[in-house]
Amino acid sequence: MKIKLLLIICFLTCQWMSSQELFLVSGKNLTSYDYKSANGASDFNLKSKTGSYYEFGYEHIFNKKISYIASITLNQFNSFSTNEVKSYSWNTNYLGIQNAAAYTLFKTENEIELKLKAGVNIATIIDGKEQINGVIYDVKTEPEFSGIFFQPLIGLDLRYVITDYVTLSMGYNFSKAFKFSHTTDEKLSFTNNQVQLGIHFPL
Repeated sequence: MKIKLLLIICFLTCQWMSSQELFLVSGKNLTSYDYKSANGASDFNLKSKTGSYYEFGYEHIFNKKISYIASITLNQFNSFSTNEVKSYSWNTNYLGIQNAAAYTLFKTENEIELKLKAGVNIATIIDGKEQINGVIYDVKTEPEFSGIFFQPLIGLDLRYVITDYVTLSMGYNFSKAFKFSHTTDEKLSFTNNQVQLGIHFPL
């Protein structure tokens, strides 16, 4: 009886392990700042700026269609603005935890797979700089940049199996990062378009 139980546990463990994978993803963000001052107006002509994106995590595959993805992310949300007198630039880094669900839309015989993803990222700033006419200021503790940002996201992920041990992916995510509560009347949110490349390692 003990041997049978041990064999069942080993079998279930192997099945569970075989339905997981680790992955590394990097990419580029194109971010738009949405800033509102205390009077409800935007004081800057804000323009989109690129930044980097990094993600490390794991995916648990429940069946041929549905999987769960958990990861740690690093997002750069950047922007700039200019007028006749001053030039502004913002470069920020947000560390986050991301949870998402993925649904396989189709998978071909030659192992090309397209997945639809939806989830949420919860992040906080770890570094941030504002540059005004060449003078750099730290914005990490500024109320509009600090705190917890919620970032719902939706995207597509195209994957190609290279070998039994390696899969490559490319994807696109659209997201909006915002805070539910503010300590001042100033409000800041980020609208983000993201392209990414990844490598996946089935366990």
